[in-house]
Amino acid sequence: MKKVLTVVVVTLLAGLSQPVPTLHAAPAVSATAGAVKITVHYKGKGKVDPSHKIWVWLFDTPNIGPGAMPIDQASLDKNDADAVFEGVAPGQVWIAVAFDEQGAMAGDGPPPTGTPIGILSTDGKPSPVTPGEKGMATLTFDDTLRMP
Repeated sequence: MKKVLTVVVVTLLAGLSQPVPTLHAAPAVSATAGAVKITVHYKGKGKVDPSHKIWVWLFDTPNIGPGAMPIDQASLDKNDADAVFEGVAPGQVWIAVAFDEQGAMAGDGPPPTGTPIGILSTDGKPSPVTPGEKGMATLTFDDTLRMP
């Protein structure tokens, strides 16, 4: 029995002394989520309150339109308020807003036809925001642009 135990221990130790293969891989790039803060100012004729909210949506594409699904949403019941989205994946996001002048939006679908809307844009093109330290924007809109 002593001989068998010695053989087993020696075999185990011999296995441990063998070179261990190493994995040569590139170091992992750490991408962390960040925050996006949007200050929204509505200059239209309606009053923003708990019954007539401003809805704010984040999209992962600048192609905001039919079939585009938001990645997050928030509602504001005061004008000139901030919508803050935490834990937004790295990359760029685009922002759209709507004023619920009829007091009927529940946030479970696109704004109804005729709803005042706005998109964060520069020179008529949607402007991206990058989550994190520079993930801040101000979006001002009025009743000029309406949901088709």
